[in-house]
Amino acid sequence: MNNSELCGIAKKLENRGDIERAYQFYLEAAIAEDDGEAMNALAKMYFEGDYVRESYDKAGKFFGMAYDRKADVDPGALIIAGCYFEKRAEENEKNLDFAMKYYQAAADLGESYGHECLGKIYFELGDYGKAYENLKLGDGNNPLGLYYLGRLYDEGLFVDQDRMRAIELYEKAVLCGREYEEECGMDEHSEKAKERLYELDVQ
Repeated sequence: MNNSELCGIAKKLENRGDIERAYQFYLEAAIAEDDGEAMNALAKMYFEGDYVRESYDKAGKFFGMAYDRKADVDPGALIIAGCYFEKRAEENEKNLDFAMKYYQAAADLGESYGHECLGKIYFELGDYGKAYENLKLGDGNNPLGLYYLGRLYDEGLFVDQDRMRAIELYEKAVLCGREYEEECGMDEHSEKAKERLYELDVQ
């Protein structure tokens, strides 16, 4: 649908008193005009479930589009954008480039989790130097960053192998994961750290 069609639907919904759906169509009409701030507003709606059905995927997509159009996107929203594209990296390798761009933008704005997400990607790409550089900039309280930093020390990748340091990092990942689990459910990287501690026969 083009911009005028979207506005027409929005007007009909508004006249019927369906303000919530009308608002969604008005915003999508603004997006048809390539408006970054409108994209950012729609992304927030999808993230918070305001006026529309909550969708982190749509939120991530629109946060990324808003950032690319110079909208003022929050650092945390850029993490959501990065996650959206990272999940789709197998579909199109360019999506990984988008994910890394948004994670880097979040990190540049002071969001340390952006560094941890980048560290994970670089680790999986086999660039252990860049993985280490990013992971050491994490806040030290996220299971993802702790687990991958532990892997570097555990396997002696870029850094000297240090099993005791690895164990410390894995144990902290498990501890942080327990705190995370109380609010958000099981954390996969905390579970991976727990599995590795079991393999190392650490009680």
